[in-house]
Amino acid sequence: MEVDGMLRIFNRSEKLHNLKYSNYIGDGDTKTFNALSENKPYGDDYLIQKIECVGHVQKRMGTRLMKLKLVYSKKELSDGKTIGGKGRLTDSLIDKLAHYYGNAIRCNSTSVKEMRKAIWAVWGHSCSTDDEPMHWFCPTNPNTWCKYNAAINNNLQKYKHKPSVAKAVRDVIKPVFADLSHPALLKKCLGGKTQNPNESLNSLIWKFCPKTIGSRLQIAEIAANLETSVFNDGNQILITILEKFGLEINRNVCVPLAERDNRRIFTSRQRLLRVIF
Repeated sequence: MEVDGMLRIFNRSEKLHNLKYSNYIGDGDTKTFNALSENKPYGDDYLIQKIECVGHVQKRMGTRLMKLKLVYSKKELSDGKTIGGKGRLTDSLIDKLAHYYGNAIRCNSTSVKEMRKAIWAVWGHSCSTDDEPMHWFCPTNPNTWCKYNAAINNNLQKYKHKPSVAKAVRDVIKPVFADLSHPALLKKCLGGKTQNPNESLNSLIWKFCPKTIGSRLQIAEIAANLETSVFNDGNQILITILEKFGLEINRNVCVPLAERDNRRIFTSRQRLLRVIF
């Protein structure tokens, strides 16, 4: 269904909108992009490029590290211990590394070189100790999130590293960082594109028109049009829609809709603040 739908969207774009889509933002599933490449909706001279969704690329880090933890769960590392346990590769650490990896891409989405530098800063910063600091790629500007580099301008002797990733674990996870910082992959992440807006819009539409309940085309179209308006202009657009039907709108309608929009903005801003170590 997804493949057929995407082919229709690309094949009709010139006729309906007089435009050609140059890029396709995809996840790990290659079926849709392969179908577009074979179909060539704009002919042999206009090939569509695939751009990776940063959110899905970020998930690869978590998936790779979880698989690594499973593979080494019963094997001894170079220090004679297994990969899991306190101070080792825990689920919490995996989530943090994946999160920081995604932020490294998003915050440096205009340069492959800066992306790679930021990704290796995540690895080095997380594995640093007082005896072996590895902050070579961490930012050195006055507002740096790296407390070690910030301490250099003050009193380094008073700085103490937090418990870090064990050296044996550090060596095991390094190849994962090497693979996921390859220029060929990061080149597809330029621009920091994501499928999140599309998925968010879909979730709004299905709240009005659940997939589990059969709906006529008219109901699906109403749900799509209504929620597209809410997604683009906020819940308060519903006031304008209701007024078009000749309904009188009072404070009991306006205030809750405004509160919904404010919560949406607040939540979005809170997520943006979660980019520091």
